[in-house]
Amino acid sequence: MEFITILIAVAVEQYYKDVDRYRQFDWFASYCDWMQQKSTALIPVGSSSGTVRLLILLAPVVIAIVLVDSVFSGMGSFFSFIFSIVILIYSIGPKDLTTQVEKYLASLSSGDTEGALLKANTFFAGHCYEPEIGGSPATIAEIMKRGILLAFSNRVLAVLFWFIILGPLGALLYRLTVLLLERFAGGYFGAETTPPSEAGEESDLEFKSAIRRLYMILGWVPARLCVITFALAGSFADTLLCWTCAADFFNKNNDELIVESGLHALKMDVEPANESEGDSSEYINEVEQVLVLVKWSLIIVITVIALMTIVGWIY
Repeated sequence: MEFITILIAVAVEQYYKDVDRYRQFDWFASYCDWMQQKSTALIPVGSSSGTVRLLILLAPVVIAIVLVDSVFSGMGSFFSFIFSIVILIYSIGPKDLTTQVEKYLASLSSGDTEGALLKANTFFAGHCYEPEIGGSPATIAEIMKRGILLAFSNRVLAVLFWFIILGPLGALLYRLTVLLLERFAGGYFGAETTPPSEAGEESDLEFKSAIRRLYMILGWVPARLCVITFALAGSFADTLLCWTCAADFFNKNNDELIVESGLHALKMDVEPANESEGDSSEYINEVEQVLVLVKWSLIIVITVIALMTIVGWIY
């Protein structure tokens, strides 16, 4: 049943482009602001205050999802199946990766650099600690390549993984964790630490650190699975080159591992290109290759899940 749910959710994501407008998380933003005010006033600053605030923030949502899931399960397998589909579709994204990248490439190919920059900023909205990315078209293309690889993991693969492990709760929990990272801790792209700001109070820093830790914990296994799919979809031997030793596979930062493995799988340089423009068709082609890599990676993920499901049915 999980495979059918995933297959339907992925099909909706790929072929029903208007699904994005149904993924509204304004309720969560308002809820976070309200809970932040309450928890900040009640919890004293300390070494674990950030973790406690995060638990207080997520606990009601987790309990609500578990209760609703139990209610639908009690009504029968059909209702539980429908609930799982709805939550999984809601948790993927929230924007379609392929559509956003193809719009960016269309603008870049037509010579509309301003339009391409606008679409690139739309793609990174919330994901990057910078309010706005900029630079030459070649520089933006380099940033896009890395962003596509990370987005594949955070928007799709990690959500599917946690859905398989914990059901609807796992899928939504990962999506909300990424939303928390984007709202409070600078996003998952381009920043290991929070940029200096006037709002750098100790309690806020502890809360941001707790969010980052949760993001890294939930993303550890999906990141490694992402690397394996990149290796299978691209060059396996070249993917191995991004590890100086076997320990890197287990110890390296999740996001760094995803980006470096994806670029190595396509035999591309990990170091960002210089500011020189060069031939526009070259960096357009590289972005297209990265998009193709994540498309094939998704096919591999679906195929593996299908094979595991078939084996489960047989045995």
